[in-house]
This record gives sequence, structure tokens and C-alpha cells, in this order.
Amino acid sequence: MNWPRISVVTPSFNQASFLEQTMRSVLDQGYPNLEYIVMDGGSTDGSIDIIRRYEKQLACWVSQRDSGQSDALAKGFQHSTGSIYAYLNSDDLYLPGALHTVARVFLESKADVVYGDTCWIDTRGEKLGERRQTPFVPAGYLYGGFDLQQPATFWGRSIYEESGGIDPSFSFAFDTELFTRFVLKGARFRHVRKAVASFRIHPASKSSTQFERCESELARLRTKHLRYPFGSVQAVCARNYARAHRTLCYLLQGDLFWLIGRIPDRIRARRSQEIVGPRARSI
Repeated sequence: MNWPRISVVTPSFNQASFLEQTMRSVLDQGYPNLEYIVMDGGSTDGSIDIIRRYEKQLACWVSQRDSGQSDALAKGFQHSTGSIYAYLNSDDLYLPGALHTVARVFLESKADVVYGDTCWIDTRGEKLGERRQTPFVPAGYLYGGFDLQQPATFWGRSIYEESGGIDPSFSFAFDTELFTRFVLKGARFRHVRKAVASFRIHPASKSSTQFERCESELARLRTKHLRYPFGSVQAVCARNYARAHRTLCYLLQGDLFWLIGRIPDRIRARRSQEIVGPRARSI
């Protein structure tokens, strides 16, 4: 099979405790046309030694000061040559077979964005819960009731370039802002009903420590891109429609008992003080 090139960028800064697991989860995919780029922000915790251990398997790696995660990613994608793009933060993981699964969907469809299900894991890598996705609802993504889990989301190079790429002025909600522009550009989204990534929830993650900053950036995003005020009748209707659609999909897929079972998963995560932060929420 003529596998399309997948370019994966990992931004990292002083994440030596998780970085090797993340890199191995990408490199051990066995995907034949992988372009893997690591953008380190000048770490001083041993991360460079880990990167050098695998540098022969990397297309490119850099260790220098940057202006933050979004800046590192924007620069990383400038080095990318693949037809499919994705990024994996240095504390998250790809699950086995993820890249082959996603590539097949791109080959068999005309999708611009492909997304899968996500597992939530703790510091030790133990599963806290999971996020099973449903078919995409554009209005639900824009106004609430539907979200995308970034580690399990892949997109075509063409839609990325047409949309203008990552906006470095957003330091937290840049992924949500990028996906919002995909929606507004009319991108075709395709869901693959399989867990393809793990999102690590831990006390030091941005999702757990920068809640107020995220809320501020989401408010700026809404003002910049959304047609209707967030509390307007149109926005409320869009949210309720998306929630009803998601619940109906769970029923049709036979996931009702899983949906009910998610409640103790969330309680367990919150009791461990490793709450599911803004990255796991809609805008």
C-alpha cells in the first residue's frame, strides 16, 4: 500500500519524565512513511539526552528557546512535508496501530480531518476513563455540546495551509482556535470509532494549572470567530442539538451503559485532583 506521509510534531519543555514514553509511542507505530519532528524549548532536565537517543529515527529536532507551545508547533510544521499533520504533546501517547488506522481513513475518504476516541490516563499511565466520539456536528463544536480531543485528531496539510496554520498569539486554546477555523472553512470531518491516543491528566499539565487563562482565550476566540453571542438563542439551540445528537449516537451504537459508566470515571479523576481540564471541553 502507498501509505501517505504523516508528519507528527512533539513540542516539549522539561518533560523528561514523560518524553521518552511519548516518543516511543510514535516511533513504535511501525508506520512506513512517518516524519517525526521534536521541538524542544531548551530543556535542562535531561530531555536532550532522551532526544539524542532516538535522533536517527527523527526527521528533525531542535532545542532552543521559543515563545511557547504554539510557537514551537508553528515552527515544527514549517519543517513538515507530509500530507497528514498531527501533533502529540510530550506527556500524551499514541495507541498501537493509530497511524495505520488514521491513514486508511484518509485514503478511503475525502476527509480533511480524521479523529478517533481517546483514553484518559494518570501520571502512572493507568486509565482514568475514556472519551468515545460521535459523528461531527459543526454547530455543536462552535457553540458547545461537541468537542475534539486534540491527541486523537489528524488533519490534511491542505486544510491546515488554507486556514492559515497555528496562531501563536494563542498560548493555550490554539488547537481549539485552529479547529474552529477548519469548521468555518467547511472542512470535512470523519470519525474513526477506535481509541487512537491517550491524554495524560496530571497536576503539572497546562489543563490543570491554567484554567483561567484558557477561559480568557476561549472568550477571545468566540469574539473573533463566532457569529452568534454565546448566550444567544441560536447558540443555546446549537448546544442542545449537539448534546441530543451525541446521546442518540451512543444509543444507536449500543453505548448507553458506557455513557452511564462515565460518571464514576469523572468522579475518580476529580477526587485524585487530576481533573479533566479545558482541553477536554468544548469551546
